[in-house]
Amino acid sequence: MKKLRRKIVIGVFISATLVFALTIMLFNLSTIVNINRRADSITGLIYRYNGELPPPKEYAKLSDDEKIHLYDYDEDSPFRIRYFVADIRSNTVTADLDHIAAITNSEAEEMAQKALKKNNQTGTIEGYRYRVADNRERVIFLDCTADLSTMHMLSLLISLIALAFILMITVVFYFFSNRIVRPFEENARMQKQFITDASHELKTPLAIISANAEVLAYKDGENEWIHNITEQVTRISELVNELLTLNRLEEVEVVAGIEPVPLSDIMNKTADNFAEVFNSKHVLAERQIEPQVVLNGNPSQLERLVSVLVENASKYAAENGKVVMTLKKEMRYTIMTVFNTCEIDEETDYKHLFDRFYRPDSSRTSKTGGHGIGLSIAKRIVTLHNGTIEAVPGNGGLTFHVKLSNRMKALKEEKHGG
Repeated sequence: MKKLRRKIVIGVFISATLVFALTIMLFNLSTIVNINRRADSITGLIYRYNGELPPPKEYAKLSDDEKIHLYDYDEDSPFRIRYFVADIRSNTVTADLDHIAAITNSEAEEMAQKALKKNNQTGTIEGYRYRVADNRERVIFLDCTADLSTMHMLSLLISLIALAFILMITVVFYFFSNRIVRPFEENARMQKQFITDASHELKTPLAIISANAEVLAYKDGENEWIHNITEQVTRISELVNELLTLNRLEEVEVVAGIEPVPLSDIMNKTADNFAEVFNSKHVLAERQIEPQVVLNGNPSQLERLVSVLVENASKYAAENGKVVMTLKKEMRYTIMTVFNTCEIDEETDYKHLFDRFYRPDSSRTSKTGGHGIGLSIAKRIVTLHNGTIEAVPGNGGLTFHVKLSNRMKALKEEKHGG
């Protein structure tokens, strides 16, 4: 449940971050749009009045549509607004810099040339909003650096406030997440306890039934009915043991008993154990196993992982088919794959193969005697070893692709050291 709690807190943090980030982006976008609309209105006025801002009396004569973005235009506006006009005659540029002091003639000429090259009537260059006259002989520049600087300061302030809110929300939710997760944790604990109790309770009657079947077989001789009873009792006993194994694996978060495990030897030995099964189905079993591959992990768990995958391949490999077992070591992971030829159902979601009791083909599964637990055990073992497992259909069959971490020992030392 620690992982669930961590995921919930991370989800809240990411959600809050996205909401605030989107809010800041919309604020910046709307501010820039308003700055540009206001600047375009001012450059439009300057263009209309031949390079000068009109006095307030002339501005008051304009229609509402013409002054809609200039509500604050007053007697001081012609002196407060900073702008310059670049006149272009015979490829030469002369700039009227009476209304601005921060620009030199050479800078004005360079900016005018840039504006003409863009082939847009309006635009922005280095914090200046420009307007190109229809005859392209005049370019009007309005200084918007103060407005943009104010916007950036506000954006930074809002970002800092948003960051503080995100951290506060995350911290508060972290403390309350325990209450949110507690019902799920209790439910999971009760489920695991139920499986454990039910499994132990089933063992006694199964043992009695098995003993009685043996007595009947001894007294009356073996027959079809006794054989069926014994077979089903064995099957249920195996299922109970698998449920207990999976339940124990799910109760732990860290692998115990880590030691160097000769994975190459385990894989070769397991393949040898299933050789007769492969031969009986005329299945060609190929091995591409690198020698002396050693992995830090739990020996019994890794043996169980290999056994589950090879047994699964032996059960579902098609008659006269093929099984390929590979093992190789890379920088960060040890890669193990088990492929077997079989019919591929395009409608099957192979991600669910690792779910408990999942049966993509119930009739086939019953024939092979599968319980739908083995692959769940395999996935849990891989997860505990900081790896991944997936079922990949293709090439006329199904491949189980396993990546196991080569850093288990280092990770365990870090946990002890912390």
